[in-house]
Amino acid sequence: MDNPYHHADVKPHYLDREAVRVKCFDVFNIVSASVALAGEYEMAEADDPLEPSSMFKLHHELAEQRLSQLLLDIAVFVRTFDDLMSAEAPDEYAAHVEKTDGDNFIGTLDGDGDFRLREACNKIIHATDFRPVYDHADRDLGDDKFERVWHLDGQIELEGTRGKKTWEAVLNVEPFLETVLDRIAFEPPETAE
Repeated sequence: MDNPYHHADVKPHYLDREAVRVKCFDVFNIVSASVALAGEYEMAEADDPLEPSSMFKLHHELAEQRLSQLLLDIAVFVRTFDDLMSAEAPDEYAAHVEKTDGDNFIGTLDGDGDFRLREACNKIIHATDFRPVYDHADRDLGDDKFERVWHLDGQIELEGTRGKKTWEAVLNVEPFLETVLDRIAFEPPETAE
């Protein structure tokens, strides 16, 4: 057996795109489930129990932690993918990046809409505050009484510092995921041998 060290001239990171696609799917499902679970509570009949379901409670217990973990994994993957594809097929990948940058689509940075995919990934990676945003559903109890439950609204507020300057960003989760999926669909051209 030959020494495996010499089996290839260049050994780039292994990029498991399918695993990242599944993580995008999981993030989408976490946000969608939050809205659906709150909707079930909101639409329950007046004589149904007011206690949120066990699944709703479990979702609230785990959702933020899983979102943080999954989005961080996705962001690191995209940054690595960008770097490797830029080196492998610079011209072709640059054209692909231009079409899949997410500008004015995936969120805002410091109140400006100019927030591109690579910058969004950087902000996810370097955030010191990762804060999912919530909306609410009100259950009408009659006699002008309401009970409120909270659900994810599909945005994540990120804050951090670069040098001594503080930055704030809002990430729109679903458009971010769409942009990621479009970006990692890039296939480098076959190299002639």
